[in-house]
Amino acid sequence: YRLRSSFRPSYNMAVNLVRTDGRERSRRLLESSFAQFQADRAVVGLASELRRAEEGLEGYSESAQCDRGDFLEYSRLRQRLSAAEKNRSRRRRSDERQQVIASLEALRPGDVIEVPAGRYAGTAVVVDPGMRSNRDGPRPLVVTAERQARRLSVVDFPTPVAARGQMRLPRKLNPRNPQSRRDLASALRQEVRSLPPARRPAVAPPADDGDDIERLRRQLRTHPCHSCPDREDHARWAERYLKLDRDASDLRRRIEQRTGSIARQFDRVCEVLDELTYLDGETVTADGQRLARLYNELDLVAAECLRRDVWIGLSPPELAACLSGLVYETRNPDDAPPPRLPRGPIRDTAEIMTGIWSELERLERAHRVRFLREPDFGFAWAAYRWARGASLDHVLAESDFAAGDFVRAVKQLLDVIDQVADAAGPGDLRTAAREASDSLRRGVVAYSSVATD
Repeated sequence: YRLRSSFRPSYNMAVNLVRTDGRERSRRLLESSFAQFQADRAVVGLASELRRAEEGLEGYSESAQCDRGDFLEYSRLRQRLSAAEKNRSRRRRSDERQQVIASLEALRPGDVIEVPAGRYAGTAVVVDPGMRSNRDGPRPLVVTAERQARRLSVVDFPTPVAARGQMRLPRKLNPRNPQSRRDLASALRQEVRSLPPARRPAVAPPADDGDDIERLRRQLRTHPCHSCPDREDHARWAERYLKLDRDASDLRRRIEQRTGSIARQFDRVCEVLDELTYLDGETVTADGQRLARLYNELDLVAAECLRRDVWIGLSPPELAACLSGLVYETRNPDDAPPPRLPRGPIRDTAEIMTGIWSELERLERAHRVRFLREPDFGFAWAAYRWARGASLDHVLAESDFAAGDFVRAVKQLLDVIDQVADAAGPGDLRTAAREASDSLRRGVVAYSSVATD
């Protein structure tokens, strides 16, 4: 079976590495890790592709040589001009579409308009302006002079539309009723005779970058290669060169991202710890020493809770419920109901812990790392009830856990409670953690622990 490393330098690991080996030696150790070896091995194939691309670039460059000047420079000018022209055309189409949408949004029931194109071209009266859709724009419902009811869209109006005038609509108008449509179409034809001719609304000129385009055109015309008789033949080779050059640049970027990736991630983790004062350069601070004792997926959340005294004052069962959020993870979070949390200290503490995670998650994004998941309190009620002495049958019935899943979750919780007790130091929190551990380690949990030992 093929081995794949899932190794990542966590916060706990970082402070322990810095404490024992310092940053620079730790970085060298990580560069020699199996995870980095696998990442570097993938680079070998990319490097081979890059070498082939660079060989191809040399051949294309020779074929694109022109005795009148630098044809690659000339070809880049052509590409910039083409991109500028396409960008202007795209913006003009977007501006025209927005103007059409604005004119359709201005329509009101009873407006007489001219549909300029399409199957329903001609005079029509607006019955319903239609609802605005972020994707398709307004879709007015009209009745034409030919007695047809139709919902129009932006594609029916290549240019903005303006009302020729207004006509009164019947109070009880049903566009689906053929007789109603006939009566309305007849009234429309009579009304049109007294209306002025259709006018085209003023169209705002689109934002233009014609000066830049004209400047590029002048540069192109005055370039020495522009008058070369073999210009188009050179251009084909130059286009191939520029396309391959873009591919080679992408390969270089991918190689740079993979080379030394584990060590770079370690540097970013240390930056987070520096900002939170768990590290001070090469020194592990007192808070960092506490973090070094927390071997948990949410180690940094736990360390921040200890530093801010979040768990001080909780009873042993309440502490067990809150610490379960550090270890439990719902299998199908999208389908799971909201966690059941008793009112009072447990719910308040859970909100504080989630807030701390949110702060740390924003800090992680700023430093381009992601280790911390949101605390999950889906096991909190079961842990609370078990710590208070409820029977296994009652706990399983109330929480809908299988016995094996429940025992495994309690064992994980016991592990993190012991870590918190060790990291907290002498005091009320350590006492509460020890009592919570004793209250959880009973019945089937204690038996399974002995059997495992």
